[in-house]
Amino acid sequence: MFCPHCSEEIAAQAEICPKCGVRVHNTYQEDQPNIAINILSFCCTPLLGIIMYFVWKDGKPKAAKSALIWALISVGVLLLFLIIGFVAGLIEEYNY
Repeated sequence: MFCPHCSEEIAAQAEICPKCGVRVHNTYQEDQPNIAINILSFCCTPLLGIIMYFVWKDGKPKAAKSALIWALISVGVLLLFLIIGFVAGLIEEYNY
């Protein structure tokens, strides 16, 4: 692993670069999108994805962004279905 600040090779488990003293966060394994939260955010509860965004936004930015995106996609799909249903209802009422 290399320090993002000085590009010196450092140990993979290092939290601080011994050369420049900059805190190094090895977030590759920790900060991955959570598939279970993404599925729940899309299918069941978009509010869960929005809440998880605010909980994770500082510590796990990739996972937070992924949860928020799936929640917003879910809300968008729901609104699309509501608009289609409303337009279909108007067309049906107009035909009678």
